[in-house]
Amino acid sequence: MKKLVTQRLNLIPFNRELVNVAIKGNAELASFLNVKVLPNWYWHDDEFINNFPMIADILSKYPFQNEWGWGSVIIHQAENALIGHVMVKVIPDSTGSPSGSLEIGYYVASSYRQQGYASEATKAVIDWALSQPSVQSVTAGCDRDNIASQRVLEKVGMQLIESRKNTLVWKLCKTATVH
Repeated sequence: MKKLVTQRLNLIPFNRELVNVAIKGNAELASFLNVKVLPNWYWHDDEFINNFPMIADILSKYPFQNEWGWGSVIIHQAENALIGHVMVKVIPDSTGSPSGSLEIGYYVASSYRQQGYASEATKAVIDWALSQPSVQSVTAGCDRDNIASQRVLEKVGMQLIESRKNTLVWKLCKTATVH
C-alpha cells in the first residue's frame, strides 16, 4: 500500500512498522504519526488491538501480505485525528500464493460515522487496489443486519454475490466501474 489522499482524509499504510508502534498503545501511535488518536479508532472492542501482535507476525511471515501491510489507517485531515482503518488482506490460492483477490474491511469511530468517511476511505483503497496489475477483484463481508455497512459497500460499487447465515458477501471486479 502507499499513502492515499482523498478530499478529507489521509490514508496511511498500516504496515509492519506502524503495527509494531500500535502494539505499544495509542500514546505511542499518536507520537509516531503526530496526530490525535481516538481511543476507539479500532474495532469496537479490544479484540482488534489484541490481534496487533498476530498481524505483525503475519506481515513478517508472508511477503505478499507485507507488501500490502494490513491496509490503511484513516486520518481526518482537518482535525489531524486517527479515526479508523481500512483492512486489506491478500487472499491466497491453494498453493499459498496471491490469488489476485483481496478482502477488505473497515471501521470508523462512532463519533465520525454517518458522514461518509467509511465510503470515502474504502473507495480510495479499492480504486488504488484495482489499479494494481496483480489485483483482479476485491471482496468484503458484512453482517446481514448492518445496514450502514451495506450502504458503504453499495456506494463503492460492490455487488452482493452471496448470502450466508448472518453474513452478506460482496465483490467488485477490475472490469467493473467504481462510481
